[in-house]
Amino acid sequence: MTPFMLRIKSLITGDHDGWGEPELRCSVARTVGEGTHEQVELRSLAEQLICEANAVLTEFTGSRISLEDHGGIRDLAFSLRYGDRWARVVTSFDDHVAFSQLLAPGESDTMRELAGPEALEELIGTLVATRPTESVRA
Repeated sequence: MTPFMLRIKSLITGDHDGWGEPELRCSVARTVGEGTHEQVELRSLAEQLICEANAVLTEFTGSRISLEDHGGIRDLAFSLRYGDRWARVVTSFDDHVAFSQLLAPGESDTMRELAGPEALEELIGTLVATRPTESVRA
């Protein structure tokens, strides 16, 4: 098992010391190229981490995190969903500028983004940790 898989396992079996909230920062303007690169990097990492988390979750709970892509004329986005919990990572493009934003229940109206790829693990852990308790398979 990878270190992330072990963290997910400890989270669902109750043998964890807690997960931190994902580190966020105020959204900053980037070039379209930089914004696209960062969004694709986060999306690729999300796919890897979701695969790892789902391998553990399926074994212990029978549930899975879903990953869904969204695209429009002026944005690229992906959503993570686990039960009734969700988060969406969006990069919007306007007038040759890109802005990233994390959308999730309880987030303020202030445009804030993940502080970097390492914050994605914490985001996924938060989704799993705050899910209403289900029966855990032994």
